[in-house]
Amino acid sequence: MPSVESDDVVDPGDAAIQALLALTAEGTDDDEKREKLLDANLTIPPLTDWPRDCRQKLGQTCEFVISLSRDLKRKTETGDGGGN
Repeated sequence: MPSVESDDVVDPGDAAIQALLALTAEGTDDDEKREKLLDANLTIPPLTDWPRDCRQKLGQTCEFVISLSRDLKRKTETGDGGGN
């Protein structure tokens, strides 16, 4: 097995952002927006290089998404699909 260089390892936070951008691009019908998302995925700096306020906003966004996921799970478990 080849050895892994530290430059070859992707930070889990960076990997998550790359995956989110890629999945969002795949689900976007607007060609211009898709290209911007894919370009961002290639050019976005590592999280460690982000200014503190940007990392805080990302953390807040993640907390919001997690809360949405919990709400959806709870609604699914109780049978309230939210369609009414």
